Amino acid sequence: MKRSTATAGAALLAGLMTTVSAHAANLVTNGSFESDSLGTAHEFGASHDGQTLTGWTSASSSAFNVYFPLGTATGPVNADTRFGEYGQFLHVLPGNPDPDGGAFVALDGDPNYNGALTQTLTNLTVGAKYAVTFDWAAAQYADRTGVTTEQLQVGFGNVTQLTQVVTNASQSATNWIKQTFTFTATGPSQVLSFLSNGTPAGMPPVALLDGVSVSAVPEPATWAMMLVGLGGLGGVLRMARRGKPASVTSA
Repeated sequence: MKRSTATAGAALLAGLMTTVSAHAANLVTNGSFESDSLGTAHEFGASHDGQTLTGWTSASSSAFNVYFPLGTATGPVNADTRFGEYGQFLHVLPGNPDPDGGAFVALDGDPNYNGALTQTLTNLTVGAKYAVTFDWAAAQYADRTGVTTEQLQVGFGNVTQLTQVVTNASQSATNWIKQTFTFTATGPSQVLSFLSNGTPAGMPPVALLDGVSVSAVPEPATWAMMLVGLGGLGGVLRMARRGKPASVTSA
């Protein structure tokens, strides 16, 4: 029994896409921060009227973490009325548009008021590697002046990694920066966390966060299988272009 070149090629491509999709699936809930019942800027955490952000927890009751419903605008934050009373929270937004094109959170970097933004990931494979990708930027409070520094501490279970330290001139914001860290799962569930660390205290720097995703990193054997599959698909297509009958015979 023979199958046509097109059918064989389509089946091979579908198998490869399934393999890629299985590893690329985002394990984070609401990593774009688009899901929020209030729809307006607000603080969230235990000490702030119990407000929540879908999928996320503000780990410290004293933390000052703020949800902003839109992240595409640039310039003065208070120009967007959807930010309400928090329009004065940030001086300006990053000069480049938010690459995730939507909402974002602002994490206070003052050591007296910072607290991790967390989410528990489940159904992980122990010993497997996972890529944590996110967009972040450094900003400042609107009613402060002076130079600040900012850095994000990213946790995955008991392991943490740090972004570079960014320095902001007075009343400024950096552009959005895309970052990826790789972690190894030590258990079937791990707490993913983001903590803003900045200086100086009392003149709080702020870290903006958006576009959070976590996906499994393919093992070398999987990459080898994908390369072999792509090579086979290339051979099928070359034979088809030459007009030769490329077919797969099965019993």
